[in-house]
Amino acid sequence: MIERTLVLCAAGTLAFGTLMSAHAGSAADYFKKIDADASGIISQAEYVSYKTANGKHSAEDASKAFLKLAGDDGELSLAEFEGAMKKTGSSKDGKTEKDRTT
Repeated sequence: MIERTLVLCAAGTLAFGTLMSAHAGSAADYFKKIDADASGIISQAEYVSYKTANGKHSAEDASKAFLKLAGDDGELSLAEFEGAMKKTGSSKDGKTEKDRTT
């Protein structure tokens, strides 16, 4: 049962990726880092730029992840961002439940 839960958790975090893994602040603080123009909405361009800046993610992978997170309107609101954190088990410290149990 634990293995299945961990596998499901890992699959659920695929779209969210490592978005929170290197951030120790709140979701709102992290959201502000990605929201380059401070509009209160993360665009696909902002998300892709942020995710590819360190060379760990391709633009294609970042775009796919964004589309899964953003929903039908093609924009990522703070509420959607926080919802993705809760859905994947991420917390303010950027760790998932799996991280805390390993």
